[in-house]
Amino acid sequence: MMKATALLLFFLTASIISCRLFAAEPQLDFTPKHGFSGSSTGKGTLKMLLGKTLQFQVESQGTEQRDGTFRLEQRITFRGEPPRDRVWILSTVAPNRYSARLSDAAGPVAGSTSGTHLSLQYRVKGPLVMSQELELLPGGKTISNVGTITLLGIPVGHLHETITRSRRGLTSGR
Repeated sequence: MMKATALLLFFLTASIISCRLFAAEPQLDFTPKHGFSGSSTGKGTLKMLLGKTLQFQVESQGTEQRDGTFRLEQRITFRGEPPRDRVWILSTVAPNRYSARLSDAAGPVAGSTSGTHLSLQYRVKGPLVMSQELELLPGGKTISNVGTITLLGIPVGHLHETITRSRRGLTSGR
């Protein structure tokens, strides 16, 4: 009985300590560096109005450039189609405000951050506009990406993606 009580007390203490250590880990604010540095893989779905749901995978490599911009190279593969490459170049224009060039967008990209969230908006093709909400989840390794494609303000498509970074791409600190 005494051994069981001691063992229970040990495991209870260990779990309290580990919870405090986990809670003490600071949550990073979303910046291109904190969200996209290094290698990552995204897996998700794209559903267009009156279309079937398309599964895709994205392999990404992000690097901070000497001029202060952030470069994100991506290879996107939709199931059953050849891969497509694209490049993002993100620039800080003010605190928590970004502009970007995206090689397959039909115009400039506007972005803003608030805590662990990044919002992006850009024209995809013609009058189609993509609005994305990305959230850097606790630990900084995973990002939830939810997007809506609109035509004249009416939703015509939805994107859901989970992005996971490899350990070597993670950064610490603010």
